[in-house]
Amino acid sequence: MPNPNPVQPEEYNIQQRLNSRGIDENFITGQHVSLERLKKRMEVVIPQDRMMNYLKKLKEIPPYPTPVVFWVSDVAHVSTETGFRGILESEQFRPPYSEFSWWDLKIKEEEIRAAETGYMETNFLKQALELTEQKPFLEKFTTSPIFQLEKSCYGNYRFTFPLTDLMKWYKEQNCGGEEPVLRMHETITYKKEIEYTVLIHSPEDNERFGKYPLLEASEWVRYQDGKIIWKAQAICKSHCYQFVSGEAQSLIPHVSYVWDQVSLVFHLPKPKALKFRTERLIEALEACELDLKRDLLRDKGPKNKEGCCMEAKEKVIKLKRGLKE
Repeated sequence: MPNPNPVQPEEYNIQQRLNSRGIDENFITGQHVSLERLKKRMEVVIPQDRMMNYLKKLKEIPPYPTPVVFWVSDVAHVSTETGFRGILESEQFRPPYSEFSWWDLKIKEEEIRAAETGYMETNFLKQALELTEQKPFLEKFTTSPIFQLEKSCYGNYRFTFPLTDLMKWYKEQNCGGEEPVLRMHETITYKKEIEYTVLIHSPEDNERFGKYPLLEASEWVRYQDGKIIWKAQAICKSHCYQFVSGEAQSLIPHVSYVWDQVSLVFHLPKPKALKFRTERLIEALEACELDLKRDLLRDKGPKNKEGCCMEAKEKVIKLKRGLKE
């Protein structure tokens, strides 16, 4: 029987590959590596990597809230129009070219406020107790793409579900009623993005995925009470403020840095899928803008990408109206 929690080595390999979207990425298997450890290792093994242009600024970055703990209850899957139509017609999420279905956290305003309160109570208890109405500050720092709910770099159609529901359906449909297993999958890096992936699979695949430690071993991501607990290290796309003595102060010039985020990876080997009624899919559906600065569709998507958002909104409105009729 494989070790449920293999020891994480102090030194680790940073490997490189071309992902399914044709984008170069670095990855570290079976670990969620901190920004500080990542910087030290990259300096040794891949000092010319494009991310090092930003990581080497670590000591130059003005003070900002870190780490900040978010308790996240919703997850989302974004698709192109082709994928959206396929999901509705088949009433299921079924990865067309792989065994894995990818989902991002969808962080709500109230979860940002709760994280802000927790951060103040942990780091500035006196100020937190003295302020009866704390002036919001964290929203000035939550500028990385994971917080930009109106945009996506994956398409114009977003399906959002409570994680508790998704785990329940995955358990019933793909785990024979047993609890799904969550593992620390990979740390993936791009130019400015550090992605911590969580593998979710059936207990029957414990032997296959036993090389990945259980999620409890992660310092940065946990799962509890149906929520992902994300201990975020870098939440700004660009630093426009600095955080001094419990207050946000405007910063000029702005400083560009890296950000981290979390993705959930559900194992769905053929013929497995996550199945839903059409009505439930439409209820979970919303249109979003394509983030043209981070457009991962590139030449594969439609030419008039700005017009696609309006078209998607119209389709979603029509579908939701049909539910009420």
